[in-house]
Amino acid sequence: MESAEFRTHSALHVLKGAVVAVLGPRKTASTHVSGTHGTLTILMERKPTPEEVADIEAAANRKVAENAEVLQFKMEKAEAEAHFGTAMYDVFPVPDVKLLTVVRITDWEVNCCSAKHIDTTGELAAIKIDAVRFREARGLLELEFNTGG
Repeated sequence: MESAEFRTHSALHVLKGAVVAVLGPRKTASTHVSGTHGTLTILMERKPTPEEVADIEAAANRKVAENAEVLQFKMEKAEAEAHFGTAMYDVFPVPDVKLLTVVRITDWEVNCCSAKHIDTTGELAAIKIDAVRFREARGLLELEFNTGG
């Protein structure tokens, strides 16, 4: 994964934390990153208001400005589940392994994820939500965003 892509992938975690902060707990259905552009697709029962989308973007950028530490560590699956519960899993299949890679932004987001990540949120450029699509029939909210590099 190119450096811009792993920063953008890390921005997915920041953005997901912002969605949860504004809208409450959500499961990620899919993610896509290409260069400085990404799409976060989450399970959602309704389209968020323009104000909520603005609040999500603002919350994400506050977390970027905080320069919060992005921790990435290995844990025994049973220990990770005991500590974090199933909140660390998205709707992706849970790997049938004993050891998981966990990514955590303290008090913000925790996810089972083996991709490469930045060390602090301050390494990200501002996160800009460019498009919001709600697929009502599937209950999916797509947030397209750019990190600017």
